Amino acid sequence: MITLSGIYIIFDLYGTLVDWVSSISGFIEKYISKSAVEDFFNCDLELVSSGVYRPYKEILRECLDKIALKHSVILSSDLKDAFIVYFAKSPLYPDVIYGIKQLRSRGYSTGILSNTDRDLVKITLCGIENIFDFVVTAEDIEAYKPRREAFTKTYTMLGVTPLEVVHVSAYPQYDLLPASELGAKTILLNRGYGYKWYVSINSLLELVDVLEEIV
Repeated sequence: MITLSGIYIIFDLYGTLVDWVSSISGFIEKYISKSAVEDFFNCDLELVSSGVYRPYKEILRECLDKIALKHSVILSSDLKDAFIVYFAKSPLYPDVIYGIKQLRSRGYSTGILSNTDRDLVKITLCGIENIFDFVVTAEDIEAYKPRREAFTKTYTMLGVTPLEVVHVSAYPQYDLLPASELGAKTILLNRGYGYKWYVSINSLLELVDVLEEIV
């Protein structure tokens, strides 16, 4: 893969480029309880951090089952299937398409490393796949972030070193901490979750200027 700038920008997808928080929160509030939302996201981080790979659809179902049981709610198989599709249909943030196009027009190679299955990310990116140079899913590498192997396998697949990578995410715990420990440059894209990082931007449109300063 050739990049004019020599830099590969790797984005987290869910929570960073698409608003999975609103999608998941709305679904759980409707069918389980508003108080169950935080439990779901805690469960997700716990399971993907375990080091055991299995399809992400299984993780989504397990976390939904756990929080439903905690709140004494019985969920049908159809409802759980609907949840998975609803997650996959999470909407893009409004700065994404234009922001990615601006980066690519300046010679940066842009792509995604996502904790998901190939068929789910295909739903999420339907109609816009061509704005990214590459998409790597947990299914492709059989590893989940924040495990370091998810990053090292991705770098190997892309034929790059961490020093050629800028990793952009809304989550220090999933992405920025492990990527920075491996030597990649890291940037927090602030989506209002309350996290802090050494380098932070509030919109993807700010990224071009920040890259000129750090690479």
